[in-house]
Amino acid sequence: MKKWFIFSLIFFCICFITLNAYLIWKKDSKAEHTVYVHDWKRVQERNIIKTLDTKGILMPQEEYKVYFDDKDKEFLRFLVKEGDEVTAGTPLIEYATPELDQVRDTLESDISQAEGELSSIDEYIAKLSDYQASISSSDSSYAYEYDSVFAFEDDFNFSEDITDTEDTSTSNDVIISQIEQEIYKQELEKSKLEDKIFNYETQISLINEKSDSAMIISEGDGIVKDVNDQLGNPVVTIASTSLSIKGTLTEEQLKKVKVDMSFNATVSGEKAKLEGTIFDIGSFPENEPEIDKKNVYPFEAILSEQAEALPIGTTADVKVTLDQALKVPAVPRNAIVKQDKKTFLYFLDKNGLVNRKEVTTGLRSGDLQEIKEGTEIGQVVMTTDQSHNKSKFATTMQPTYLKKNAFKDLSSKEKWESFLIGVAER
Repeated sequence: MKKWFIFSLIFFCICFITLNAYLIWKKDSKAEHTVYVHDWKRVQERNIIKTLDTKGILMPQEEYKVYFDDKDKEFLRFLVKEGDEVTAGTPLIEYATPELDQVRDTLESDISQAEGELSSIDEYIAKLSDYQASISSSDSSYAYEYDSVFAFEDDFNFSEDITDTEDTSTSNDVIISQIEQEIYKQELEKSKLEDKIFNYETQISLINEKSDSAMIISEGDGIVKDVNDQLGNPVVTIASTSLSIKGTLTEEQLKKVKVDMSFNATVSGEKAKLEGTIFDIGSFPENEPEIDKKNVYPFEAILSEQAEALPIGTTADVKVTLDQALKVPAVPRNAIVKQDKKTFLYFLDKNGLVNRKEVTTGLRSGDLQEIKEGTEIGQVVMTTDQSHNKSKFATTMQPTYLKKNAFKDLSSKEKWESFLIGVAER
């Protein structure tokens, strides 16, 4: 009797365990599963920035080379020496020539030509500004008609992929950004022309003051880098006081970095970061290409604000912004599950169930992944053991989340629900 009872009990236990195991693991089983969730995170609003790291050196943004043609001219003396700080209009070289009237006429002709170019740039900037003002982020009627509205400079082109952009607001923002960059470049050209006009006018004034000699003057501010006493051209080289960051890019980096991309740079021992944009990227390798030798390509980055008290030649760690998504929903990379070319997140809903949902991802950088569609800020997602859908879940309390600031994120309805549940439970 006892043996029969023991065997019956063992047989019942085996059947019970087998049946439950079958119901648990059977696909689409209606048996309720309970999943223990070890790790979870809330969807957060984050800035996702994809960057590229390289190095650069602080160098003079420009070098002014002064040439002296001794034909029909007699060199008299240098008026500066190496290390001197000069400004636009500072006399550099004095020379004598019997044809001062011809020199004066040439300078006046140069002034007229520069003023004509200056007028053309002003008209071009006015066109760009008017077109920029006409673009609305909510009106696509202007976005793709620029060819028929204005005749832009030959070297100014909008991005080729603008017309393929689904988001009209984004495409208009891209056009506005490109116009701003073009206006900035034209303002630089305008500034150079104004310096030239000032240069010519100063030379005419010096000729009028001294009837027996003329002078070559500096085109801009800077420090005299070299004076060639043998009168070999260039006779004087001036390094500008405006600094830029110059460095090199590898072949792989060259494919990613584009002109007008923003950057920030840090210098050892300095807390403040240097910021600006990539101004120029060389199309040819810095050195002569060789087989089995990796090529590097020169780049120059313009600073938005000049660095103070930083010596020329200072090394900087440069971080170029390749792409960015600001204030977007983001989750850790390990929360993402990919199946059959689709992307899913496993949410923990307020009803105590695991809910799998397909989402659309965006930019990824480091451990963060942007979620474009399919989630909202504050939702809870599983970051491990994502394999159960429509299952109940259990997890340990996380006291670190129970802070005063956490209650500010709750809506009035959620606060009242929590209060009434607490009263009912008591």
